[in-house]
Amino acid sequence: MVPFGQLTSCGSYRGRYVEVKEDVLRDVLRLLLSRVLVDEEWYLRTNGDVHAAIRSGDLQTAQEHYVAFGYFEDRLPRQVRVDEKWYLEKYQDVADAIELGKFQSAEHHFNVAGFKEGRLPHEGWDLFGADEL
Repeated sequence: MVPFGQLTSCGSYRGRYVEVKEDVLRDVLRLLLSRVLVDEEWYLRTNGDVHAAIRSGDLQTAQEHYVAFGYFEDRLPRQVRVDEKWYLEKYQDVADAIELGKFQSAEHHFNVAGFKEGRLPHEGWDLFGADEL
């Protein structure tokens, strides 16, 4: 647990901000990330560098990589199903970009850019939940 003294608050009483050292924030996030479901086969197939690191003995599992590095590198932990209709209704700019030929589909957009931008692939999705539509 992080000592409370490592957190510094500023701002008004009702609208406080908390400042946390980046390494402390990363440590806290890693605790949460250890609960994310990582599809080992998919992750290794999708991330050849991780597969090579495991074969060489630098890493034990895809889960280990995801928690330590993958999330921070904007990698997905598993294949994510995208609700095409919902996604394009929610993100009109993506529908426009597909129409202009910049992306092939909502799924293509999500995998290339959407996840990194903080977009949801379908209503109610999060890293910890199931990806069923």
